[in-house]
Amino acid sequence: MAITMAGTGSGLDLESIISTFVSAERAPKEARLNEKEITINTEFSGVGTLRSALADFKDITARLGNTDTFYQSKTFLSYQGSKQESGSESETKSSLPISIKASGVVPKGTFDVKVNQLASGSRLESTYLPARSSTIGTGVANFSAGSETFNITIAATDTLQDIQKLINDAPDNFGVSANIISSDLGAKIIYTSEQTGAANNLSVTSINSGLGIITSGMVGDAATDAIIEVDGSVITQANNTFDKAVSGVAITANSLTEGLDTVTFSTATNPPAIKELVTDFVEGYNALMSQINTLTHPETGSLKFDSTARGIKQQMQMLTGSEVTGTTGRLNTLYSAGISLEEGGVLAINPFGSNGGKSGEERLNEAISSSLGDLGKLFAGTGGVATKLDGLLANSLDSKGTISQRQTLLNSGLRELEDDRADLDRYIESFEDTLRQKYTALDSTVSRYNATRDYLSSQLG
Repeated sequence: MAITMAGTGSGLDLESIISTFVSAERAPKEARLNEKEITINTEFSGVGTLRSALADFKDITARLGNTDTFYQSKTFLSYQGSKQESGSESETKSSLPISIKASGVVPKGTFDVKVNQLASGSRLESTYLPARSSTIGTGVANFSAGSETFNITIAATDTLQDIQKLINDAPDNFGVSANIISSDLGAKIIYTSEQTGAANNLSVTSINSGLGIITSGMVGDAATDAIIEVDGSVITQANNTFDKAVSGVAITANSLTEGLDTVTFSTATNPPAIKELVTDFVEGYNALMSQINTLTHPETGSLKFDSTARGIKQQMQMLTGSEVTGTTGRLNTLYSAGISLEEGGVLAINPFGSNGGKSGEERLNEAISSSLGDLGKLFAGTGGVATKLDGLLANSLDSKGTISQRQTLLNSGLRELEDDRADLDRYIESFEDTLRQKYTALDSTVSRYNATRDYLSSQLG
């Protein structure tokens, strides 16, 4: 719309009047929108800070709340001059004849291991047919290994390649892979089974004699057990991972040891590392609580009107103060493990005892040295403190968790604010247009009065 300067006819400064009215109409409404934007952005920043603080603490609870990492086990292997070391959170590399993964309370010890035989699955192959496109007949082929079984139905028009697909795509296939090799002699089908162990030998049968070339007529290698020796004791089983040979340790056989050589491995928990992890937990908890207190301060906190942070804080305090079931002794609270709740809601491992009792430092050292299993359950058990805290933090940080929901709501508020500003612009434009119409009429009226005045003045001399 073309805007005509108001007052050109009357000589009045109507533009200033219109501008003053428009500014007066816009200013309070725009101020409210600006204040709302500042509030949303401040809260958005606070939620981002809270998310970062929760994620930092979750890194600690994830390690403390996992039995594989809580005990801080160390594993050392040596074989023919090659050495490896790993922590409990990972398995040793497979470049040596065995891999070791320790979990739980691992007694200190050293062991010699020989790998005499690896567990393997069956391998069967047919005689040669003219080509991949060859057909062999019709009927049902049955595959079995131990207690596992499945079958396929072959039509008269099915080629060797069709049969391969029927086997590999069978919905109840327990791990049999079919492959075809084509050579100058023709094509043959080969079966390999994932079911290892002598008791799980692959058997392929059919009551239809025409299918014999791909069932009972096949030859190959039988499935085998894995055989290792630990300090001279022979252990045989159907797969290559021995999780009961040594307490708290899983031994995976990767390759045969050579001659009389053995792989020497030693394992032990790491008490200083466990204590450091518990100390990290206390410090991380206190840092998070301090951040939440700052964010929710009733006067200066960016989340002072937000219940999300307060809700997380209350749940965390409830979890850290509750008893844990499943331990065998009295080690069922953080206090019994040397961690006390102090004034202000912070945790502490006190170096001094009160009323002649043991200090928090002494209680923690005692728990690590003599009740490590229960200490692990206190933190990393199914109902452990760190396990539950980690679950709470995971739910809060999840894409559908409380933090994400709050951020989504704030983003929605910012989008609504953009709409409100657009609405305000349209309203002010309409308001100004209405004013111009009124003052244009006034300008015209005054202009006519001025013309009449000038005429009369000229006539009257």
